[in-house]
Amino acid sequence: MTKQIIAFFASSFLCVALTIPVCAEEKSGTVATVDRDRALLTFEDGSSYALPSGFDYDAVTPGMEAHVILG
Repeated sequence: MTKQIIAFFASSFLCVALTIPVCAEEKSGTVATVDRDRALLTFEDGSSYALPSGFDYDAVTPGMEAHVILG
């Protein structure tokens, strides 16, 4: 009985864990601007993404390739 309960919870955990990456939105592209005042990263195609507090703005410069994962 204990093995069945463990197997049930393990399979439930895996089902939930496998759906998380599907919910994430991903975007790659060339950085056009990094707006420190509004905390926005804008790609050359015009799409913009909010940056988290504490973001290291010196790590990203216009013209570099970047990959954003939103979840």
